[in-house]
Amino acid sequence: MQKNILVLLEGSEEETLFEIAEHDGFAECFNVFYENVGGCGNIAPYFQSEMSDEFYDCIVCVYDVDNRIDINDSAYNLTRNALKKILLEDENVDNVSFCTNPNTLQFFLLGADKLENVKILDTSKSANTDLLHKYWEKLGNKKDYDADEWQLEIIKNSFIYDEYNYTYGNMLKNAEKLELDYKNKNPASNLLPLLVALKTGNLDFFINAEKAKEIKE
Repeated sequence: MQKNILVLLEGSEEETLFEIAEHDGFAECFNVFYENVGGCGNIAPYFQSEMSDEFYDCIVCVYDVDNRIDINDSAYNLTRNALKKILLEDENVDNVSFCTNPNTLQFFLLGADKLENVKILDTSKSANTDLLHKYWEKLGNKKDYDADEWQLEIIKNSFIYDEYNYTYGNMLKNAEKLELDYKNKNPASNLLPLLVALKTGNLDFFINAEKAKEIKE
């Protein structure tokens, strides 16, 4: 029996990442549905809206930290606080939250090279333009990177059509060097275990997220 997994994505970078992952293939034991909710502020409302839908076995959320753990009104903290109002405990929020510090752009770069060569610390998209240009020459020629649709299409196509010999498999392999503790480290992310679980068919990985979905206020 297949499990239906809903992944709520903060924005377009996260959506592009999951399009790459979907092209590579998810395990047959999962039906993976992912939705770009159009910003961190929409994650909790979408989560609450979908909690009662029995079609989904679990719901998980993918969003950025942007190196703002210590800023109370940061998008990251506001999202966590809003999820906690629904899920009641920090542990439950942790079980459905897959975050990257500073941001998801790090995963695209890890598809192109090893962490020591593509480590990003700055939360500004434009500040990483020169690094992106090194691996995608069409990015940064006339316009700084700001996750425009055409820019993300170039990145996505580089994994799908092999123009640059970048692969999703290399992305996952290189991401093994990332710290998992995104709350205290930068760069860091706990997103890799989610991606690997979806690829390899690790049903047990989602047990805690399934429990979180069943919580009622």
